[in-house]
Amino acid sequence: MSDIGNTNSNSTGNQKEKFNFYLPDFYRYGTLYAMLSDFIEHIPEWFYDDFKISAIYGSFPNCIWNGGRAYYGAINRPAMVSVINELNKRGIAIRYTFTNPLLEEKHLSDTFSNICLELADNGKNEVLVNTQVIEDYVRKNFPSYKIISSTTKCLKTFDLVEKELAKDYYLVVLDSALNKDERVFSLEGRDRLELLVDHGCRLDCPNRERHYIASGLAQLTFDETHFPACPHVVHDFNGLMTKENFITREMITEKYVPNGIKHFKLDGRSFQVEKFIDSVLYYMVKPEYREKLKGIIKKEVFLNADVW
Repeated sequence: MSDIGNTNSNSTGNQKEKFNFYLPDFYRYGTLYAMLSDFIEHIPEWFYDDFKISAIYGSFPNCIWNGGRAYYGAINRPAMVSVINELNKRGIAIRYTFTNPLLEEKHLSDTFSNICLELADNGKNEVLVNTQVIEDYVRKNFPSYKIISSTTKCLKTFDLVEKELAKDYYLVVLDSALNKDERVFSLEGRDRLELLVDHGCRLDCPNRERHYIASGLAQLTFDETHFPACPHVVHDFNGLMTKENFITREMITEKYVPNGIKHFKLDGRSFQVEKFIDSVLYYMVKPEYREKLKGIIKKEVFLNADVW
């Protein structure tokens, strides 16, 4: 990255409050996020100046508490510590997706899941939950973590969202089907809402909860996710932008932020790499620098051209 240059981004003037992005998959894309964070510091002119990367959500592989998407692989303790430290030292939180809907009391003693919590138990990190058993366990045994209510709860009415906001959650991630409902702007506590801006799911998907259950079962049993392919999946970012619940960058800055909503989540744990990168670049990077930065990302992070 030495050919990029080094521009000092420090300013002595007053800085406006920034909104927050929460990005996917700290293990798979940890190197990318560390690089982007450094680029934002050293070449800020490439990036919009109104946001900050506040957390990266996901799981280390083979964690049975993980939900949303089954995730397998191998990792050791030093590698886990490295991922946590590299992001935390840049002011970016690790956010565990402990949202497997099938978890019971018997799963609380899982060694690997507890190691994950122990390694990041430094007051800087977060946990997404959708079951009372995990929420209670983390609150009792690891109270330094910020607890966040997951979109995988599929709270499809504003009555349910209001009740969730009345609870002791750091943030509540909204079901993306409600993204563009005007009632979102009158919710008390909407400053603690987090919106999933580029979700690929259709508004009226009848299978979403069953998909989460299937993924949870796969993670628990170290099996494939036995669930039919969705016919509504789009395979590029341009297609994603046509989704009814897609929130453009202009909507974020011109409508949501002025109305008190400042937390935004990007989808991507199951995206193809190019679709994921295009989404990150769209929300974070000025148009004239996107292709240049995309080329650098391909070279520096994704050396295997087959993933593109």
